[in-house]
Amino acid sequence: MCGIIGCVAEEPVADILLEGLKRVEYRGYDSAGMATISGRRLGVRKGVGRVSEIEERKKMSEMSGSTGMAHTRWATHGGVTDENAHPHASCRETVAVIHNGIIENYIPLKKGLQAKGHRFKSETDTEVISHLVEDEYKRTKDPLKATVAAVKKLKGQYAIVVLFQDRSDVMTGARKDAPLIVGVGKNKTFLASDVLAFIGQTDRTIFLDNLEAVEITKDRVKIVGPDGKAVSREPTQVAWELSDVSKSAFAHYTLKEINEQPKTVLSASVQDKAKVERFAQAIRKAKSVYITASGTSYHAGLLMKFRLNKEAKIRTDVVVAGELKEHTEFMGDGSVVVAFSQSGETADVMEAVKEAKKHGAKVYSIVNAVGSSLARESDEVLLLNCGPEVGVAATKSFTSQVVVANIVVDAVLGKKRSNGYKELSEAVAEALKCEAEVLELVRLYMGRPDFYFVARGYESPVALEGALKLKELSYIHAEGMPASELKHGTLALIEDGTPVVIINPSGPNHAESLSNAEELKARGADLIGISDEEDEVYKHFIHVPKVQPKFAPIVEAVPLQLLAYHMSVARSNNPDYPRNLAKSVTVK
Repeated sequence: MCGIIGCVAEEPVADILLEGLKRVEYRGYDSAGMATISGRRLGVRKGVGRVSEIEERKKMSEMSGSTGMAHTRWATHGGVTDENAHPHASCRETVAVIHNGIIENYIPLKKGLQAKGHRFKSETDTEVISHLVEDEYKRTKDPLKATVAAVKKLKGQYAIVVLFQDRSDVMTGARKDAPLIVGVGKNKTFLASDVLAFIGQTDRTIFLDNLEAVEITKDRVKIVGPDGKAVSREPTQVAWELSDVSKSAFAHYTLKEINEQPKTVLSASVQDKAKVERFAQAIRKAKSVYITASGTSYHAGLLMKFRLNKEAKIRTDVVVAGELKEHTEFMGDGSVVVAFSQSGETADVMEAVKEAKKHGAKVYSIVNAVGSSLARESDEVLLLNCGPEVGVAATKSFTSQVVVANIVVDAVLGKKRSNGYKELSEAVAEALKCEAEVLELVRLYMGRPDFYFVARGYESPVALEGALKLKELSYIHAEGMPASELKHGTLALIEDGTPVVIINPSGPNHAESLSNAEELKARGADLIGISDEEDEVYKHFIHVPKVQPKFAPIVEAVPLQLLAYHMSVARSNNPDYPRNLAKSVTVK
C-alpha cells in the first residue's frame, strides 16, 4: 500500500528520489520521508502530510548523498505522526529501513529486541526490521546476508529497502507477497514498489520473485533466492511512456484518465489472438469457472459472468477475492479462475489465486501491470494496455477490463473478432460531452446525504460501480442495486428529493426499469436517467449513445465517473487522493 523508491548512483539522488516519490504517492499519502547517506552520515527527514508539503517544511531535495531512499505511507500500524513516518532508523542509526506490508509477529519481535536493550521511537511494525538488520549486520558484516537473516524472522508480508550508514555504495531489499522491482539505469540502480517511480530514469527492469532478496550498487545487481543461491535474471524493457504519468492540461489525474477512455478502449482491444484463444479454450473446457477480483474489478467480473452464463451457457461464479478461499473446496483439476486486477498486486487477489492453485485450479488473469505478481502467478495473461492509472478511483482500467472481458467471451462463443471498437471509441467520446448536465446535478445534490443507483440485468454491475465511485470520491453514502431489489427494503429510505440514478438503456429490460422508476417517483425520488432513450418519468436526463449491448456498460460508466469526480471537487475533496484509501491494496 505504501510507495517505495531507492537509488544508488554516481550523482546526488535527492531530486531523483523526490520525483519518484511524487509518482508513487497514489500508493499512500498520510506521511512521507527520505534517507540518504553522505560520507558516513545517515540523514533522515520525514513528516506528516503530502510529499509537496513535507518538501516545503523539511527540504528533502537539499539532502546530500548519492545513495538514498524515500517512502510515502498509508498507515496500518501506528497513527499518522512524524515519528511513525518512514524511514525508520535503528538505535545507533547505522541502519535505516522503509517498508510496504504488515509484519504480523512484530510484537514478540519488539519485546525480544527491547529485552536486548533496543530502544524504539515509533508505534510501527516496520521499526523492528531496522533493529533486526542492525543486529544481523553486527554479526555478519555483510549487508545482503544481514538482510536475508533478518527477514527470515518475519511473519507477514513485506517489501523492504535497507540503507547501511557505513556502506554508501550499496542498498539491499527483500520481498514477500508485496512488490519490489529493480530499475537498471546508466550508472544508477533503483529499487521501487512500482515502475512509475523510476520510469523517468530508466525503462529497464528486473521483477523480483517472491522471497527473493537483492543487493544493488550503481552498476551491479545481485539477487538471491529463498535457498540462498544466486539468481541470474536479465532486465526486461517496459513500454509505458513517460507522458502517460503527467496530468497534462487537466486539474487532476482522475479527470485526465476519464478523458483518456476513447483512446484506452481502443488500445485495450488490441490483443494477441493466440493468447485470447488459449484463454477462451480454457474456459470452454473447464469443469468449473470462477471469476475473482476486488472493488471496481469485481464489477467488471460480474459483467463477464453475465455474458458467460447467458450467452455461452457456461455456469460461472464470481467471488470477491477476499472470500475465494471459502470456495476452494469445490475446485480441482479442470477448474479455471479468471482474476481481474489493475495493479496485479492486490493482496486479496494474490492470496485467492495462490489458494486456488493449491487446489489444482488454473489461473487466467486480466491485468494492467506487466510483470506484476499476478501476471507472473498466472497460466495466461491478457493486458489492459491502458497505461498507468494514477488516480485512486479506477476509471479507464474499468472500461478497459470490460473491453478485454468481451473479447474473451466473444472468443468463447466462437465469434470472429468484432470491428466495433472504433465506433465504441467514438461513443465514449460522445458520452464525455455530458459535463454540463453533470455539473447541474452536482449543484443541486452536493448537499444530499444519500444517493441510490439502480439498473436491471447486464447493467446491474454498472449501478454498483456508480455507487462505488461516488462513495470513494465524494464521501457521500451511496448504494447500488438491481432495480428488482428496491421493494426489499430500500424503498423505505426514499424521501422527497432523494436522488436516484437509473441506468436504463433501450432493450428488453427498459420497460420494467421504467415501472420501477414510477414507483420511486411516487415516493418522492428525484430520478436521474442515464440512457439512449429519454422518458418523462426522469426529472433529469443524461443521454448516452446507443451501442452494442455488450458495450453499453462502458458508455454508461462515463457520466457516473464524471458525476463522482465533479461532486468530489465541489465538496473540496482531492479526487486523486481520497481519504483513507490507496490505489494498490497490497495489505489484507
